[in-house]
Amino acid sequence: MRSRTKKIVAAISVLMVVALVAYVSVLFVIIKNINDDPEKLPVITAYAHGKTIETNPAGFCTIDLSQCAQVGDIYALDVPAGYPLQLSLSTDVSDAQWALLAVYEDADGNQTGEPRVFEPGEALAVTVESSSDPVKQLVGVEIHLAVGEGSEQGLLIWSIKTA
Repeated sequence: MRSRTKKIVAAISVLMVVALVAYVSVLFVIIKNINDDPEKLPVITAYAHGKTIETNPAGFCTIDLSQCAQVGDIYALDVPAGYPLQLSLSTDVSDAQWALLAVYEDADGNQTGEPRVFEPGEALAVTVESSSDPVKQLVGVEIHLAVGEGSEQGLLIWSIKTA
C-alpha cells in the first residue's frame, strides 16, 4: 500500500474512533440522567378505549437513526379497530419541533408508516385515527424529539405498541 493511502486509512480510522467515543459518551450521559432522575424526562400520556398510560422515552438514537440504544420500555396499549389513539404531550415536547410516526399493518403483514412533523406550539395533544381502510390496523406509534446540540444532538424516542 502506498504511504498516502496508509495515511488516509489511518486518518479515517481515527475519525471513526473519535465519533464512536463521542456517541458512547453522549449516550452514557443520557442514560445516567435517565437513571438518576427519570422524572426530568418528558412524559407522553396515551389514551384509548378507556385506558390511559404514561410513557417515558424508550430509546435514544443519533439524529440520522444510524445508531440507537434502548433506554426505557416500549409500552403497549390496546387500540381496537375503529377506535382512535389520543396522545397528550408535555410542554417539553409540544414546545419543540417533534415528529409522529403512525404504523399500520394490512392483512398480509405489510407495514406502512405515516409520518407527520409538528412545529413548536402546534399541538399539545393529537389523535391518531384508525385507518379508513378496514383491512389496515394501527399497530404502533413513535414520537421523535430532537435533543442536544451540534455533535451531541440525537433523538429521544417514545414507542407505543397498539395491537
